[in-house]
Parts: sequence; C-alpha cells; structure tokens
Amino acid sequence: MGKTIIKTTLMQTILFILSILHCFSSTNAQVETSIGESCLAVVRDIFEESRRELLCQTPSGMLYVVPSVNDEWIEQKMIEGKLISGEVLLDIPLYTQVNRQTETLILTEEPRFLVNDDRSGFRRQLSKATGERTVLAVRVVASNAQLSVSENALSQAVFGGPSDFVNLKSQYYACSHGKLNLQKRPDLNGKSTNIRNGVVTIRVNLPVSVGHPIFVNAVSEILIREFGITQSRIADHVMYCLPKGVFNGVAFAIMNRGLSVYNDDLCTSVSTQMHEVGHNFNLGHAQLNDEDYGDQNGVMGYSYRSSEAPKMCFNAAQTYQLAWFRDKSISYTPGKGAWSFDQTFTISSMMDYRNTREYVIVQIVQPNQKMNYYIGFNAAKGANSGVRAGQNQVLVYERPRQDGNDSTRIADLSTGQTFTIKDFNGAKGDTLVISVLDISLSSIASEALVSIMLNRQNNGGNTSPATKRPTRPPTRPPTRMPTPRPTPRPTPRPTPRPTRATPSPTRGIFGRNPGWDNFNFVDNNNNASNCGRAMTICDIDSDCCSGLSCRRVSLDASFDNVCRPVTKTDKNKLPRQNINWWDRRRRGLKGDDSAILPHELEDFVVDVDDATVSA
Repeated sequence: MGKTIIKTTLMQTILFILSILHCFSSTNAQVETSIGESCLAVVRDIFEESRRELLCQTPSGMLYVVPSVNDEWIEQKMIEGKLISGEVLLDIPLYTQVNRQTETLILTEEPRFLVNDDRSGFRRQLSKATGERTVLAVRVVASNAQLSVSENALSQAVFGGPSDFVNLKSQYYACSHGKLNLQKRPDLNGKSTNIRNGVVTIRVNLPVSVGHPIFVNAVSEILIREFGITQSRIADHVMYCLPKGVFNGVAFAIMNRGLSVYNDDLCTSVSTQMHEVGHNFNLGHAQLNDEDYGDQNGVMGYSYRSSEAPKMCFNAAQTYQLAWFRDKSISYTPGKGAWSFDQTFTISSMMDYRNTREYVIVQIVQPNQKMNYYIGFNAAKGANSGVRAGQNQVLVYERPRQDGNDSTRIADLSTGQTFTIKDFNGAKGDTLVISVLDISLSSIASEALVSIMLNRQNNGGNTSPATKRPTRPPTRPPTRMPTPRPTPRPTPRPTPRPTRATPSPTRGIFGRNPGWDNFNFVDNNNNASNCGRAMTICDIDSDCCSGLSCRRVSLDASFDNVCRPVTKTDKNKLPRQNINWWDRRRRGLKGDDSAILPHELEDFVVDVDDATVSA
C-alpha cells in the first residue's frame, strides 16, 4: 500500500512538472524561434551611446543582436583583425534560439569567428568603392505613420534632379573624381509595389512603437516577398527610410555591407547619406580628441540636417582606404632602406587630383605598431568647399592598420608649424618630426611642401641622429610637373590690344569676356608695387596690387587668373538669386570653384544626442 502511494505521488509530480514546462514553452513560442541558417558577423553603432554593436546577419537578411559582448571587446577584436564586419562568420550552435521581442540571440558563451566561404550562403560584399554601384532607397510606411518625404523628393535627394544639385550621387562622384558612380537601381515590378527612379515604397503592418530591430527585419522580409530578392542582392546599397517614431536617433548602417537606415527626412541629408554609405564601405568614424564624431574635416564626423550642404569629402586616412587615388599616394617607413634619409614631399589637395602630378596622400607605416599615420592637404575647394575644420592646412591622422577602425586627427599645421610623434615605431626616444615649409593656394592646384624627419635616439649604439642627406636643397625642390598650368609667355605683353572684337556672350566667368581694360598692369619685372605696363598673372589676392583681386577670366581661347580692380559693379559677388541659381551658374565655369556655395539656413549640426547615433 505504501509503495503504491509513493508511485502515484511520483507520477503526479512528473506530470505536474511536464505540464508547467508545456505551459512555459507555449508562452515563449511567441517570442522565441530558432535560426537554421549560417550567421555572418556584422557591426553597427548602437544608438543613444557612442559604441558599437555586434549583430548576426543571416543569408535572408535578418539581423539579430549578439549579447554579452561590449564595445571594448568589439573594438579590440577589430584592431586585432579577428573581427572584420561582413567577412567572418559567427561560430554559434545550429538552431540557436532568438528572442523575437528584442531580435536578440540567446547565447551562453562568448562567440567565436570563422572564415567566410562560398558554402555559407553569403555573397562576399567587400567594401569596393570604385566603378558603378547601384542604390535603392526604400520609403517605409507604418500602420500608424508614414515618411514625410515623397518618392519623387527622395529620388532627387539621393540621385539629383532639377532642384537638387548636391546629393549622395553627385558628392561621391565629385569626391572620387569619377572613380565611384552611384546609379539608380533599375526599375522592377513587384507583387503590389514597384521600383521606380531608384525608390520603392514598402508598407509594414506594424506600429512604430515596435522599435527598429523588429521594423528593419520586417522591411527585409517584405522585400523578399515582393521581388523574390534579398536585401543584400537587390542593390549594392539599400537605404531604409523609416517614419518618425521608430527610433530617436539620426541613422545607422551595417559596416562593410550594403544596408543603411535613416530616421524620416534625415534620409535626404547629404552629409548623413554620405556618412552612412561610408560605413557600407567599411569606414570608421572621424575622431578629434575624445569626440567620436569631432573631426569636421569630412562627412565621417557629425552630420548636418541640410539636403544641399555642407560640401565635404573624407579625410586622408579614410580616402587612402577608399583607394581612389592610389596612383598619387605614397606609403613608406621612415628610416628604412631607401627611406633612411629625411624626406620632403609636395602634397597636393585631393580636390586637385586631376590637375597635379604630385602626391595627394602620404601614408607613414609603423611595422612594429598597429597604428599608421596619414598626411593630406585640406584645400577648401570643389566638392570639399564646405569643409568645417582645418581649411587650407596640412592635417595629420592616425588610424589602426585594420580597415573599419576610427581615424583620429592629431595635428592641424600651417606654414612654419611642426608636429612631433614620440617613440616612433615603438622605438623609445625616437621622434618623427613633420614640418610644413610652405603652402600655396591656387585655383589650378593647391599644394603644401612638407618635410618628414626621423630623429633616432639610439642608432646602433650611437646616440647621435641617423645620417641625413649630405645637403638639403636651399629652395623648394622642383615638382614633377614644371607648372600647374601652361607656362606664360616669356616676354610680358608690352601694351594691351588697342581694339578687340566683341566677345561671345558665353565666354568668361560670368557669361561675358571682361576685356582688357580692367586688368592690372605692373612693370616688366612683375613688381606689383609699381603698376605700369605688363598684365599680372596671379594665384591669390596677395599677388595683386592694393585694391585688386585675383580673378579667373577668359584669355583668348583659355582661362587664366589675373589681377583686376574690385569696383561697385564688380560681378564677382554672390548674386541675390537663390542657392540653386548660384550653383547652376557655377556649373558652367569649367571647373572654377573659387567661390564657395553659401550654407543653407538648415545647415547646422544635429543635436549631440542625435549625432552620436549617426553610425
């Protein structure tokens, strides 16, 4: 009898436990599922805080958060080269559970990484930033909110149009000097919506309150249902423009992959567009001191709300990574082999890449360290005319060797200034001194003369500095190109022409040939203190006599810079027309970018709380 009671009680206990487990699993069935796909490790910036987040991306495009790894862990793995966003797989158990309320993996141990191969189901989507690449802007509508920008306005903000001259397509093309050409994703019909002019509208039957992790995955699922193509294959770059309320930040992007996500009308902000697509190219942030977005020498710093300004590109470290100008970049290790002597480089502005034979970027390599240095000349002109920091200065950057890491601006140098790097290449006491000897500004090719000198503390037991060049040139060394523009006549014009036919109305900087009567005339020695006989060819205003300015005009069948008087009728002033009129006029000036486009009223940096979200 006693044994029977014990058996009955034990059986009831087991059945009770099983019923509890069944109830528990039924409740969690709505919030937990398993993934039966391989998982690509990708990195994005987390919102509210300035730190990164590790995600799992499946071949179908779903994104799940990897828990239990902090920002320091991610940064260290990236610097070591073990975590390369979009290029390594996450080694997690098959059918790992996912909390669908937060789109977070349920893991009990720290993830490991595997090499991506063709069997994983992923197309390798490396950060190639050259050639033609397609872009699709996705205009998302929620069940209780819609995007504040129309399809037509969104298309113009991304690809340009009659009223939009500065946009994602135009800036990347201009900054790369045509090396990167972003194109609209070709038109395609879906089941209930169509892609037209590089834009598609997707309706998600969810309220904005569900949050961005669920919302982004929902958009990716609908794209597959509509077009039978995953987000990563429908275009090289896909921009999700979410309605206001899904998240509170500015935007974020997946590094080294094609997805970027924007908060409502910030999808039309040109600096935000370039910033996020820059992450697609595996660019990190541009730092200054302790500010992750503090370097305003390019679009990888803070973003601005304007759809037309500021016109900025990328700093020297990031441009070197983009590989647009490798034919005019140099990489070397001071004190090694042929580079044992001090070096002097003429560095041209990246905006003058097509007009110069000089280097535009100098990379200084430290073989014994994980950090390299980059030097560039930051001319405020052309596609970079709206740059907010270090205008017309030589800028020095440091960045970990592995792509995807943040760059930091460590020096802004003008003529006569120097910057010293201590313990160069890990050698205690060795210093690398970077000096700016001269800066020359020109509408043709602006450039800086930069000296790089390595001082060794201990040179093979000898405490004296390493042997330097026997002699240093007393003057600026000759450039590889004799002159940035055609050489002027050896003999100045003795007198102006007595008469001249009426010029064509389409010639000259403002649609007319200014003629010869207003030119500045100086003596035959080109002495600007004695204005008298010969026409002055100039580079900048300081080359001219008092009361004169250096102006770009039409001379015979070409353009050149000459000194002309500034009068009340001088037309080299900003017209009272609107910005688009001014920009259209500038586009007919055959490359002259001496006049800087004014900033729009909306051209202000986003709030700091928002800006730190700009991944």
